[in-house]
Amino acid sequence: MNSYVIIVGAGLSGSYLAKKINDIGLNALIIEKSKNIGGRFSTKPVGGGIADYGCQLLKPKTKELSELIHNLKSKNLVKKSKIIQSDKAFISPYGMNKIPQYLSLGVTTLLNQKVYFIKRKSNHWEVKTNSFLLKSKILVLTMPINQVCELLKVSDISIADLPVANYKSFYTITFQYIDNTEPNVLQKNGFANWICSNLLKGLSTELNTYTININEDLSNILINKKNDKRHEIIKRHIIESGFKKFSFYNLHYWRYAFTEGQNNITNYFDEDNMLGVCGDSFSVGQADGAVVSAHKTFEHLKNIF
Repeated sequence: MNSYVIIVGAGLSGSYLAKKINDIGLNALIIEKSKNIGGRFSTKPVGGGIADYGCQLLKPKTKELSELIHNLKSKNLVKKSKIIQSDKAFISPYGMNKIPQYLSLGVTTLLNQKVYFIKRKSNHWEVKTNSFLLKSKILVLTMPINQVCELLKVSDISIADLPVANYKSFYTITFQYIDNTEPNVLQKNGFANWICSNLLKGLSTELNTYTININEDLSNILINKKNDKRHEIIKRHIIESGFKKFSFYNLHYWRYAFTEGQNNITNYFDEDNMLGVCGDSFSVGQADGAVVSAHKTFEHLKNIF
């Protein structure tokens, strides 16, 4: 299978870049290792409701993300959050994963395909996944920089000037709250840095689902526990946090959740080898960094086109 541009990663950066390429009529292909489009813009069904369990809010700091939010508002894909109005925080009412899903519309996307190896030939890239050997003129990697470096290492490719990004790692819990008492909108305690009602945050769901991000210190302890013991500790903390009755409990571990206080180079692009790297490891990080670096990468590609 041949494509003009192969983009590895179907998160915000990869889907944004794919849309920009698709909009000017060029052939892009997204490869994603998970079964869903979205990356850390993740939403899941919880009982009869839904819950965001990755990125929770968009609080734009850059013109690039502000412009994207403006465009998404015209499609009714984002609106102001009900819980942090003063900070101009935005959510996607049908789940944050709807943003990269919308951006990737019309772009061929291969899911459940992990990229194991890449190789530069004389005039194209070869990309080996668990099912395919793919070819493209241009290759862009949009994963967290740690994963990019792992792929480059096994592929025997050296890049000297990639940034360093220090990601937070933690467990995220989702569940449906079934008590009759009035739920809290947003809170945190010694157990969790983020405890939020998705219903009261503004998601279009009739059932009250919660998302809890366990703090990093406790998450580092839990990762070394046996599975039964880990769930026992977590459920005890949920109850102690005031949730006496809950159902559809689920746990997810984010190895590369997000960075804070980041100020890296905007992106990487090697025109000689037609290799780009972008994502939230660049620029100011998080959603702003993902969009800024993808936009800058597209500007490089436009000059080639």
